[in-house]
Amino acid sequence: MSSSASYVSRVVCYLVGLSLVAVVLTEGGSMCEPIRLPMCSSLPYNKTRMPNLLDHSTQENALLAIEQFEELVGTNCSDVLVFFLCAMYAPICTYNFGPFGSETIPPCKSVCLQAKAGCEPVMNRYNIPWPKYLACRDLPVYDQGVCISPAAIVDTMPDEGECMEGDDLSPTEDNNSQSGDTLPSDTQPSSSYTEPPPLWLPRETANCGECPYNYAVDRDIFFEKEYEYIIRARVDSFMQYTSRLMFTTVIVQEVIKFSGLIIPEGEVQLFSRGTCVCPHLTAGRDYLVLCYEDLNAGRLLLEPDCTVVPWNSKKIKRLRKWDNILRREQRRRYERKRRNPRPNRRRV
Repeated sequence: MSSSASYVSRVVCYLVGLSLVAVVLTEGGSMCEPIRLPMCSSLPYNKTRMPNLLDHSTQENALLAIEQFEELVGTNCSDVLVFFLCAMYAPICTYNFGPFGSETIPPCKSVCLQAKAGCEPVMNRYNIPWPKYLACRDLPVYDQGVCISPAAIVDTMPDEGECMEGDDLSPTEDNNSQSGDTLPSDTQPSSSYTEPPPLWLPRETANCGECPYNYAVDRDIFFEKEYEYIIRARVDSFMQYTSRLMFTTVIVQEVIKFSGLIIPEGEVQLFSRGTCVCPHLTAGRDYLVLCYEDLNAGRLLLEPDCTVVPWNSKKIKRLRKWDNILRREQRRRYERKRRNPRPNRRRV
């Protein structure tokens, strides 16, 4: 059976050689620990926290329970079965963020349904029902709660020669996307569109001559923009990826907030349209970055209306407080508008 990592590679076409390092300790929760379940060795994350979603207090107990599915995995009945099982038995260990910091993030309902649709018929042949404790009905829906799916992982730098499908560079109309949600990646690239070939041109500096905005960490801007991720990161390098897309490689040192994508510590790329970077960045310096996510491509964005300021730890308590207020307000809005269609997030 293909591993969950290879599944992610198909969803985000250049997500190859992914190696994520999850946080070592969550605030107010139990310690993160390396995943020791052999079935879960190929996951796009490598840290978990016990007890898991099935109330196993240790990985040793989880191992005894998950082993019963080895034969089912061997039938190759579903590409997402391993990811689903591991998300239940060895859930990802993440940073404390917003009102969800003490909660374990479950797999999305769509992942469960996909695994069940492929594997339940196989189980039925042997008169074995789908386990009630793996029921899909109580899991979060993609756009109505916090959950994890193979596509909802920040990808690392694209590999040279990998497919460029899906790199639509035109932004959507929704410039103030709501955080705290994940949306299906159902937007397909136009069949008539051909992405320019990769250039892979290193840049010593990439700042635009002038930037239209120069935001500070301000309460009014924070609530107006509704940023989807906040990180502390050190700028490492700049790369012109294609003639219309570049990325800035940063070393993530702390994650203050994330929404639909899980952000690892370590090397991550921030994608920008065009041939220069706004807001301005200097290699070797630490910054506090507040910006948006592209769920369809599994990317963090760096755009002119984002807020980037030199790192200052004194701002973190204030940002966490604002984000708690913002998430509560967003949840109220979701309840009022749950049945209304939602626009797609911005994309690069």
